[in-house]
Amino acid sequence: MRAPTAAEREAWEAALDLWGVDLHDPVVHTRSNEGSFAWFGFPPEVNVDPGELARHGGEGHLTSVFAHEIGHHVLSPSTRVDSLKIRQQMARVIDLYDRQHHLDLVASSGFCANLWSDMLINDRVMQLQRARLAPDETPDMVQLTRALAAPSLAKGLRGAEDNELWWVVQRAYELLWRLPEGDLAWPEPPTRWRTDYEQQLRNARRRLHGSKSKQRNEVYQAKREVAELEYDPRAGLDPAHDATTVADVVRTLAADPVSGAVPWAMVMAPYLLLGFKSSGCHEDSPGAPSAAELAGAIGDPRLQKPLVHPDDAEVVLADGDAAAAASDGSGQALGLARTLELMAGADPNAVMAAWYEAEARPHVAPLVQRGLAPAGPAIPGPLEEWELGDDLADLDWPATLTTGAVFVPGVTTRRRTSIADEPEPAYEPVLLDLYLDSSGSMTNPQRGSAAIVAGTILSLSVLRGGGRVRVTSWSSAGQVAGDSAYTRDRVEIMRQLTTYFGGGTTFPLDLLRARYPETLSKRSPRPSAERPAEGQRHLVVLSDAGLDTFLGRGQEEYADVAPAVRRVIDTGSLMIIGHWRGQAREQAERLGYDVAEIPDVMQAPAACAALAARIAGYPAAGTAKGASIG
Repeated sequence: MRAPTAAEREAWEAALDLWGVDLHDPVVHTRSNEGSFAWFGFPPEVNVDPGELARHGGEGHLTSVFAHEIGHHVLSPSTRVDSLKIRQQMARVIDLYDRQHHLDLVASSGFCANLWSDMLINDRVMQLQRARLAPDETPDMVQLTRALAAPSLAKGLRGAEDNELWWVVQRAYELLWRLPEGDLAWPEPPTRWRTDYEQQLRNARRRLHGSKSKQRNEVYQAKREVAELEYDPRAGLDPAHDATTVADVVRTLAADPVSGAVPWAMVMAPYLLLGFKSSGCHEDSPGAPSAAELAGAIGDPRLQKPLVHPDDAEVVLADGDAAAAASDGSGQALGLARTLELMAGADPNAVMAAWYEAEARPHVAPLVQRGLAPAGPAIPGPLEEWELGDDLADLDWPATLTTGAVFVPGVTTRRRTSIADEPEPAYEPVLLDLYLDSSGSMTNPQRGSAAIVAGTILSLSVLRGGGRVRVTSWSSAGQVAGDSAYTRDRVEIMRQLTTYFGGGTTFPLDLLRARYPETLSKRSPRPSAERPAEGQRHLVVLSDAGLDTFLGRGQEEYADVAPAVRRVIDTGSLMIIGHWRGQAREQAERLGYDVAEIPDVMQAPAACAALAARIAGYPAAGTAKGASIG
């Protein structure tokens, strides 16, 4: 590395002036071995290798190179969190097309994210330069792009065939910048990919027709191969039309790179299946993303929106649509396993917590319970006779005068009585005692667990309503994790929710009894009118068939715990992952436990909404606040 020369500093100042920003000096490299002549990084930094730039034919265009790299900090991705969001958008689309997982998700999504940002920035830099030039002058960004495209164009059609994706991008630039065909890309679109694809399909069909004498498994495999090729994303590729669509997306969605990444990728991602060559600048961000960055990136509602091809819907998004998108909980978010793959290097626990929170957030609403407010102010009651000796302030003169013109104390005098008003309905925070089965029969948190989605929805809803949560993860005897205190610490709650033992299944009834010591008292259970000092308590157990152990199966010495606890808590709910039938369920219902089934992740929000409604509608117990309990 070395300090910028006078010419390099002049180009840098010109690039800063073009954007109207101020950054510290670029880092100038010699023999960087980065495979690129320029790259950007976070914290904001621009790097350039003038020698490598000259080898690519870009000498003399350093101002545009600097302007491009500055654009990554000004326009796209602008921050490391937005960079993560754009990569996820690309990964969602790649995951949709690459069902066989032939592509490296990290490399391909990173390539697409950078190429999408490059196109946005190059178009903006060209516009900024053109605004400062005479009509007959050519912006330097156009000249730079011509210089970089020259080696491929020199190869003729063979150069275009080397990388079909390159042709679409270059043709899109021609359309955006109103350049003649052949200026940045070969005039005719590449066709070799279609010939290769159609030959693959013919060969597969030939194998299918010739497999009648083969074994059933071979016939099945041949049919599957033909079906996959018939629905292969390559079948719908049209480079000329796709270049036009890409240009439209770049032109209309530059103001929102995160949202625009999806329609762009819906067009471009299938070309990755033909093979792609990573080129251009790249991002250099040392260190893994933090938990806060992961939460900010994975939790963006735009990453939950449905994947729609721009040919199937209008590309332009009005300002109001952004708000609608934020409130739309439906969509096709990247699965947890693929998210962990994409975020390789980050803390997997932080990734899981962010993913489950993002899944739950559209279904979270403040969860509170009905209570009793202090009695309202007194209201007027019936009239009574005012007698000598009563407080003169109690004398109601208007009521007295209505009895007649003669004023006789103790006969015609009246006083107004008052009566206490009924207490007004109020709402109180919830105490949620949540027990989550993490035995081997439950889905591993890394694969997307319906139980954890449900637990997250409930926990976040309680927190939003001002309440507190206590999470206990349990498996076999001795495999229990969780704090004894209720908390509002979201990070701690998510950590406990994603704890996974993967062992046997034995509900910790001994711990449950210890946490409700009043069940050990020989006195009769507390009357329904009494309330513990911390407020109403609501118990929720999330499990599968392991709920049998909650009722004492295999630990008969604790068979009385579940019935005793139900008598001292306000509500008890057993949420079954799957189905639960038979005597155990009937026994639980007889004891007063509500039972709900969650067949899969998609049903978790509805089950949580029903449970929240039961808790919120639980009748208030006790007397008005501030009054004594009889």
